[in-house]
Amino acid sequence: MTQIQIGIEGEDAPTVAAALLEIPGISGTYEVSTQKEGTLAAIATIVGIVGGAVALAEQIRKWHQEWHQSHLYRY
Repeated sequence: MTQIQIGIEGEDAPTVAAALLEIPGISGTYEVSTQKEGTLAAIATIVGIVGGAVALAEQIRKWHQEWHQSHLYRY
């Protein structure tokens, strides 16, 4: 089984990683660490994909757009 790792940096990295893994058809885990500059980072490892890579890529793209729009005015 192929694993895909995605790095996420920033204050909301753990929240974003958890939300990413809630996308239907994806299963995996994430780890959180603090980088040298004190910035949080999360590495999400996707280990299960249902529906193929193209369908997954489209789901992640849609999720990213929705996440960005819903959090746009928080910063």
